[in-house]
Amino acid sequence: MSGQFWWFVARASGMVAAVLIGLTLVWGLLLSTRIVVRKGLPAWLTDLHRGLAGLSVVFVVVHLVALWADSYEEFTPVELFVPFASDWKSTPVAWGVFATWLLAVVQVSSLLQRQLSRRRWHALHLLSFPVGVLVGVHAMTAGTDASNPWFRWVTLGLAAAVLFLTIYRVLTRGDRARRTPLPDSARGRPGRRRAVGSSGTTGAPAPAVLQPPPYRGPPPPPTSEPTRTLR
Repeated sequence: MSGQFWWFVARASGMVAAVLIGLTLVWGLLLSTRIVVRKGLPAWLTDLHRGLAGLSVVFVVVHLVALWADSYEEFTPVELFVPFASDWKSTPVAWGVFATWLLAVVQVSSLLQRQLSRRRWHALHLLSFPVGVLVGVHAMTAGTDASNPWFRWVTLGLAAAVLFLTIYRVLTRGDRARRTPLPDSARGRPGRRRAVGSSGTTGAPAPAVLQPPPYRGPPPPPTSEPTRTLR
C-alpha cells in the first residue's frame, strides 16, 4: 500500500479536480444566465464560483505533485508541462497539459480582473469552456478510472448541464439585448433636455418660458370724469 500511495493520490486528486472544474462551470453559468438570482442570496453562495475555482486549482496541483512523486511511471516536470512530451499515453496526457495551462490563464485573469478591461477579462474568462472540454477528454482517455460507472455518469451529467446552460445563455442573451432600450444618442436622435429641480434630480422636460408683453408706457390720462348715475 505504501508503494502505491502517490498513485492513489494522483487518481483521487485527478477525479476530484475534474468534478470541481465541472461544478465551477455549472455554477458560473447559473449565475450568468440569471437562473439563480444573486439578490437575497448569502454571500458565500455568490462567492461559490470563485471558491470552487480555487479548490480545482489546489487539486490540480496535488495531482501534478503526486504524478511526479509516483515511482511507477516517473513523470518528469517536462512531461507534466510540455504537451506530447510524455512517453505514456502521449496524446491523452497532452490534453491535460493544455487544460492546465489554460486553467492557469483563467485564474490569473480572475486575480487581475480589476487591472484588466471588461472586454479583455471576459475574453480570457471564456477559456473556461475549453478547459472543461479538455479536462473531460483527458479524464476519459488518460485516467485509469474512466471505466468507473460513478465517475463516468457524474462527468457526463456535468457535461450535459454545461451544454444546456451554454445554449440557454446564448439564446437568452439575444432576448435581453432586444429588450434593453437604447439611449437617444445610440438611435441617432438628440437627447431631450431634462429639467433639474431644487434637489438636483432629473425630472420631466422643462416647460416653455412665457415671455412678458412688450412695455408700451403708462396709459393716457382720462379726458373726463366718469358720470355718476343718481338713484
